[in-house]
Amino acid sequence: MNHRNRKTASRPGKPVFRERLCCCLTTAGFLALLLTGTAASALPASQTSAKPKFASTAKLGRPSPITNNSSATRPAPLPAKPANRSVAKFAPVSGKPAPAPVSVKSASKPVARSATVMAGKLTATPSKLAPVQTVHTSHAVPPAGKSSTKPANARTSSAAPAAYENETPTPTADDPNRARILSLQEALMHIVRGSVLGHLRVGMRVLDMATGHVLFSRRGSVLMDPASNQKVLATATALLRLGSTWRFRTEVSGLPPDGEGSIAGDLILRGSGDPSLRDTHLDAMAEDLARRGVSRIEGRVLGDPRRIGSDEIAVAGRSPVRVGWSAIEVHVRPGDKVGANALASVRPGFDGVRLVNQAVTGKGRNRLGVSVSRVGDHIQVLVTGKIGVGRHGTVIRRAPPGDTLYAAIQMRAALVRAGIEVRGTAGVYPGDGRDRLAGDGIDLRLASASSLGDTPAVLVRKGAGPTILAVHESAPLPLLIRRVNKNSDNEWAERVLEAAGAESYGGSANTSKGVHALREALTDLGVPASGYLPANGSGLGHQNRVTPATMADLLRRLYFDPRVGPDLLQSLSVGGVDGTTRNRFRGSSAAERVRAKTGTLNGVSCLSGYVGDKSDIVAFSIMVEGHRHRAVTSVRGAQVSAVNAMMRYARGTLGPAPAEEAMPTQDLETGGESAELEGEVDLPETAPTEKPGKDMDQMLKDFGKPGNDP
Repeated sequence: MNHRNRKTASRPGKPVFRERLCCCLTTAGFLALLLTGTAASALPASQTSAKPKFASTAKLGRPSPITNNSSATRPAPLPAKPANRSVAKFAPVSGKPAPAPVSVKSASKPVARSATVMAGKLTATPSKLAPVQTVHTSHAVPPAGKSSTKPANARTSSAAPAAYENETPTPTADDPNRARILSLQEALMHIVRGSVLGHLRVGMRVLDMATGHVLFSRRGSVLMDPASNQKVLATATALLRLGSTWRFRTEVSGLPPDGEGSIAGDLILRGSGDPSLRDTHLDAMAEDLARRGVSRIEGRVLGDPRRIGSDEIAVAGRSPVRVGWSAIEVHVRPGDKVGANALASVRPGFDGVRLVNQAVTGKGRNRLGVSVSRVGDHIQVLVTGKIGVGRHGTVIRRAPPGDTLYAAIQMRAALVRAGIEVRGTAGVYPGDGRDRLAGDGIDLRLASASSLGDTPAVLVRKGAGPTILAVHESAPLPLLIRRVNKNSDNEWAERVLEAAGAESYGGSANTSKGVHALREALTDLGVPASGYLPANGSGLGHQNRVTPATMADLLRRLYFDPRVGPDLLQSLSVGGVDGTTRNRFRGSSAAERVRAKTGTLNGVSCLSGYVGDKSDIVAFSIMVEGHRHRAVTSVRGAQVSAVNAMMRYARGTLGPAPAEEAMPTQDLETGGESAELEGEVDLPETAPTEKPGKDMDQMLKDFGKPGNDP
């Protein structure tokens, strides 16, 4: 007997037990099934259905479980055409849009989708636009009073909600432009659903400029991050509130010089926030004083933290007097051996800037630290760490900590260069509430201390009151906004919007007043307030929100507004020619025919503007969210393909796009939009980026000329 047989023989009852157990279980299962069927036959028919009632799900307050996106809604027909209005050549969507997959527990009642219906048409007067009826969705909108700081490339559902899949009206059969409209819609839908944009959140609106008809729309009523497209709103507000002849102003004031050319007391530098102010302009004002016979300043040179026309001191925010490109350069070189002190110098070498060098020469890579701080009435530059022996010199750039103080330091240096003796140091006007350099001729002593940490400043007036001794005015506003929109300059965008707010409401300039002025300006234009959520003028951060429909409609309104239209159009980048689209459209069919504003942030790429030929022009806005940084070039290439499709529509060309137009292209906009003043370069010492002899006014006049952009 083998081992297996011995094991079976020791337990003879096991096979019989298994057979009996299986028989009992089979009999019990049959009886249970029989009893269940008998009980079910006794129930009402309404309770034996395998499908749950949709009404009960709604009563429980649970959301409709949509497999691709829980916030999606099912498409519904567009609203009926009003009786007293007509939508020329356009009718509600007649085709069947591709619905998103819905589970069996979906709500039985379809939810009306958001749509924009163009009602009316362009009147005889070009500046009067057709009324627009817009219903905006609150999809992905931050709560009221709160701004979303979540990056746009956060991982979310890749599929687009079905409600936004098809918002485009289909042209009627008798529309003479039906063929080219359908060709445009097919081309744009192919791009939106393609391999690049198909898995991203894409919002797009295309309008016919002459009629205002919607040629294409996808997620047009969804609030999205505009990035630097926000600058269009900021510059339009500045033009509407300040006017095309407005200029920034910088003044130097003090007592009139005596017969010997001496000015008793202090010299005050005061501004209105000019972003184009350069050290060459300070030199010009100093030379003007020298030509008037001024040879000596008995007091100090003080920067005034109050904006021209206001006695309110800006506690926080941007200084009203700032000299652009005024970075402090620290040049560091190693010593002759390990352990020796490093060689450091500061450029420019102003009297008000003091260097504290604690860096040494060591082995290996550089590990340097440079901190710039304000100490009393001077700026201290502290250099720490080590620099590798035998390495090249390192140039480290840092922004000055106080624009007002640093501007006063630069003004004092300009006076010295002009041959004017300045006996006092540079500082900041303390602003203790007393009248500055004005009154009945008695002496005025300012407070001995201030919150800014300045030393006491004595303003002496003898006889006559103070006067404005020198003035600098910027280029007109239309020239300034060209740098804002063509080069996407963040500092300039914030400055012009804050100036609009300060001029409208008085006091110091700040972002809050600028945003308030923006809301009022767009309301006056007839733009619905539900279509945008402004937070600043530059588009930095992820707090701003604009719908593609609002952006396209705003561009159309501005185009026909004689107060701002020509200036705003000239401020936009010309595709393939200048600005941030210099390389993007080069060689494409839309080159030199598109004027647009780009926008790039982490996970955000936007392009809005105008494209067309002769009288056939369209306004468009393309906003893309959710891509990774390495895919930004492909996203921009898809946007170029979309604009090229619009260009073919304007020219009446039918058919698919040429293969070469869909190629991704390089672009000048980096997307980081970080401050340009700070950085570190491990190279031999070089000259500053911007030469002092270059006049900003001439640079502004050269905007739009190839190769002449600053």
